[in-house]
Amino acid sequence: MKTVNATTDVNFTVTRVVAFSEKTFAEVTSAIEAMATPADNQLLRQLKRLDTNKSFEQVQVAVESMLGKSGLTVLVDFELGGLLTSQSGVRNKSKLYIIGNPLIANQMFEVDPAVGLYVPLRLFVYEDVDGRTCVTYDQPSSLLGQLQNAEILEVAQMLDGKLADLVAIAI
Repeated sequence: MKTVNATTDVNFTVTRVVAFSEKTFAEVTSAIEAMATPADNQLLRQLKRLDTNKSFEQVQVAVESMLGKSGLTVLVDFELGGLLTSQSGVRNKSKLYIIGNPLIANQMFEVDPAVGLYVPLRLFVYEDVDGRTCVTYDQPSSLLGQLQNAEILEVAQMLDGKLADLVAIAI
């Protein structure tokens, strides 16, 4: 078998959603965390081991126990305010969420493992220069649509709705 090293550039358009809120940064982030509860990272570490003897049904039950009302879980969050201090010395309010549903991700991954570049999803909350709280994310269907797979696009459009609902409630 002959191995050929090659790269391909893929250009595509992404739709970014930006929502503004009159609520405070703390109110918006609290609402997000109430709807997409934090994952049990100890359990996730146990489940991701390749030598686990858990059946798919056991993994499914474990993951479902972590999902919030939105059907999503916060896998990781980064409070960036301490790192992103303005030149004036003011701490910027910002938080990045890595958010998703491992069962939904797995459904798409089985069709095309390249989805792993885009799921889990990223949701960013920050206070802009005018003091408004903003929530922004790239629409999953626009990220995953470039894979040109109808099955993945259908799931991605469902994720569009889940994120839109989560943000609408939070703001």
